[in-house]
Amino acid sequence: MSGKLREAVRRISDREREVLGHVARGDTYGETARRMNVSPHTVDTCIRRIRAKTGARNRMHLLLPALSAAGSLTDAIEDTGLVAAPKLPDRPDRTQV
Repeated sequence: MSGKLREAVRRISDREREVLGHVARGDTYGETARRMNVSPHTVDTCIRRIRAKTGARNRMHLLLPALSAAGSLTDAIEDTGLVAAPKLPDRPDRTQV
């Protein structure tokens, strides 16, 4: 992880980290607000602060600090329930057709 991103992740508060975790898992602002027992405006404020601290321009850019805060890409992927390297189905050998 770059030093700039590492420093940005350090500046994120615990509450902002919690919001970021929900967003990284794909929760909407409304879902995040209900789970955290706060208003959607609070979630929006946290996201705006995270963007200001990290320079993230959109939700995709928010994944970088989210993954960094999780500790590693593999840990973060496993936390979402996704497979890090999905197995592709075998394809028939077309040279023998």
